[in-house]
Amino acid sequence: MDRNLSERFNELENRMASIESLTKYGTANDMKFYIFDYDPKDELRIRKEVLKLKNINPEIIEFDLYDMLLEIIENEGYLDTIKSMEKDYSSEVMLSAIFQPLLAIEEENNPIISIFKNVTFDDGTKIILITGVGKAYPIIRSHSILNNLQSVFKNNPVVMMYPGKYEVRKKMTLRLFDKLDDDNYYRAFALVERSK
Repeated sequence: MDRNLSERFNELENRMASIESLTKYGTANDMKFYIFDYDPKDELRIRKEVLKLKNINPEIIEFDLYDMLLEIIENEGYLDTIKSMEKDYSSEVMLSAIFQPLLAIEEENNPIISIFKNVTFDDGTKIILITGVGKAYPIIRSHSILNNLQSVFKNNPVVMMYPGKYEVRKKMTLRLFDKLDDDNYYRAFALVERSK
């Protein structure tokens, strides 16, 4: 049976209150990666909850993948080009011709990961909170980000807010929007389970 979102938010707040409360549950490996999955229709409620979490705990540093994507596009001077191309080209062409070469997401040292590296340091004093997963899809795939962050954050815990299902019992599959198989990801733990 699915738990209601308010119950899950209460548990989320308790776990995100401090690094100690987040990490005391222990993991089977050295990585402190967690996923809070949710029904995509609750996106606006999730955004409010993220603001609340950040007000409760100043140790939380939020990284919105979509905002990071826009920052890279603007810094590289591609924003106007992309706007004009959107009228004439399909999203598949845009993805393969512009975004994949520009962002090189599958590579270890891509511009998104560089932002993570440049903004913070891995000293174990902050909780890294990743949001904007749904807004950044299909340009940025969450499993690629998580895989690449393993070498960046070995001490700081990482929490991803995920609009879909993290099916722990089904080979740890990430199902974006509860429909699309994003990929399997074996190193994260469900922060607050959706069902009991």
